[in-house]
Amino acid sequence: MIETGLEDEVRQALRELVEEIGAISARIVEHDDLRSGVPARTLALGGGEYLRVELGTRTSHEHPIEPAFERITRQLRAIRRRWEVARLPEVIVSPGVLPSQDRVTDRIGTYLIGLANIDRASNAFVTRSKHGNPPALIACARTPDEMESSRWPFLARRALTTHAPNSSYGEVIDPDAYAMSFWYDCALIVLLSEPYGIDFVRHRCRQVARELVNLLPMLDPDPESPAAIRRRPPTIP
Repeated sequence: MIETGLEDEVRQALRELVEEIGAISARIVEHDDLRSGVPARTLALGGGEYLRVELGTRTSHEHPIEPAFERITRQLRAIRRRWEVARLPEVIVSPGVLPSQDRVTDRIGTYLIGLANIDRASNAFVTRSKHGNPPALIACARTPDEMESSRWPFLARRALTTHAPNSSYGEVIDPDAYAMSFWYDCALIVLLSEPYGIDFVRHRCRQVARELVNLLPMLDPDPESPAAIRRRPPTIP
């Protein structure tokens, strides 16, 4: 009950911020180095956690954001002290109206564009294989050419069937590509050229995967009894 009350209070504070300044989303995170290509502000909350606010087109034009940022920072720190916890729950809040599937896909594509812009990368893909079917392309950073179109299905299948050591997730490390499985039968693929730093690429892919698990459920149809089902994406290693 304590965790639920704390999460509800943090969620309400973030929802008020999003509505006040017209932001796309607000989220508590443990790292401040994500580069997604979406305009955002990251505010230190102390204790090694941050508030990341993705800004909308009307955010800085119609609303004074600096006073709002100062207010929410003090508010979240006060919530943490009052509940006597070391970390706030990692909740994410977006505007009340749910985005359309096209907008969700566009957001996913934005993250992939940022991933494809890292050193040595040429393109990035997200795929999903439902019920054992062949992988389907959900989004990509750029329209794939003939070679890339033949490459990503093969990499996706390998990522879903090859488990990394001591992990239930799959990982493929090729001279010209990196792929990892995540969420429910999804794969994140980056095409690269040699030489590339595997640790850096793996780190960036895991960062992007953490963001995508909040977007991918929005592409699924609503359950028949939504009040009885609460989607909670699994933790990415």
